[in-house]
Amino acid sequence: MTPLPDSFDVALYRALAAPAGNQFVSPYSVLSAFALLYPGARGQTAAEMSATFGFDANVAAQIARARATADALAAQTGRSEFASANAAWVERTMALSAAYARTIHEELGATIEAVPFIANQAAALRTINAWAARETRDRIPEILTERDPARRLVLTNAVYFKGKWQQQFSANATRDGDFFAESGATQRARLMRKVFRTPYYEGEGFQAAEFLYDDGAFSLAVFVPRTRDGLAAFERQLMGSTLDRWLADLDGAEHARLDVTLPKVEMRTDYDLVPQLQTLGLRLAFTDGADFSGVTEQERLAISAVIHKTFLAIDEEGTEAAAVTAIDMRATSARPEPEAPPIEFKADHPFFMVLRHKPTNTKLFMGRVAQI
Repeated sequence: MTPLPDSFDVALYRALAAPAGNQFVSPYSVLSAFALLYPGARGQTAAEMSATFGFDANVAAQIARARATADALAAQTGRSEFASANAAWVERTMALSAAYARTIHEELGATIEAVPFIANQAAALRTINAWAARETRDRIPEILTERDPARRLVLTNAVYFKGKWQQQFSANATRDGDFFAESGATQRARLMRKVFRTPYYEGEGFQAAEFLYDDGAFSLAVFVPRTRDGLAAFERQLMGSTLDRWLADLDGAEHARLDVTLPKVEMRTDYDLVPQLQTLGLRLAFTDGADFSGVTEQERLAISAVIHKTFLAIDEEGTEAAAVTAIDMRATSARPEPEAPPIEFKADHPFFMVLRHKPTNTKLFMGRVAQI
């Protein structure tokens, strides 16, 4: 099965990259939300979406591709919890095209709900935010806060993951320690530590290790630069092709005995992705010249915002991660033999990470920890 386009994954991460600070994004959620909109795009608007997101120019083929990936993710039978949900929130006086509504509901699993954006927008936003909270187990309690009298349609995707490590850390081994932040400051952090075997290899200027969740289908790949200030140099190497090569190297790597130090992390991020998507080539969709005539014949629609919020928590037991993307549309108008000491894998300074589904190589989340 063809995975979702890896070039967009890294392109989005690079477009978001700031000189400093933490970053966490779900390329899968963004792609899933735009997969809902793509069947309603026409002409040059559709062409820009295809080029930006790597969508198949054949809409039916793209829908089949997105559905196959979603089905593969949902089919994992291990103990990790993974859920993804799509929804379309439509102004109740506006009718969607019957063909479009059928496609997103039957083929992409979206619920379609009429809401009073015109008559009672506060109530409509409460409904959408309650959905976001429910689908992310309250980790993202709201996705939309600003009112817009021109709002007619909101397309949303929510992703939630919770997995326990195959090799859990002991809380008794967690200690206060120093984390050497990207800013140059030394911060106090809770550092987890354990010696165990896991896939490991050494790249140019970095160490890479993969921490598996208990079902074996999901993993967190962590890339730690050799030097404390090495994250910027690492990110300059980061492209879709290099990331896939590094992940393939991890897939084929030997299980090395590591002395792992990993900080406990909790972060939230909040983005409006419009500037980044424009940089990546999606421009017409945000203007009055946008053509989403396949969505509805009643209104000319354009995208006003692309809100993307994420949550991440890493602790001794495992990882919890969530994301919601909202496309906001307005009307226009066994005991081993004695062995060598373990390799030190010490993430006490800024590092890059990818949470992925291994069978499909789908990058669900990616980010950087630059400060605690």
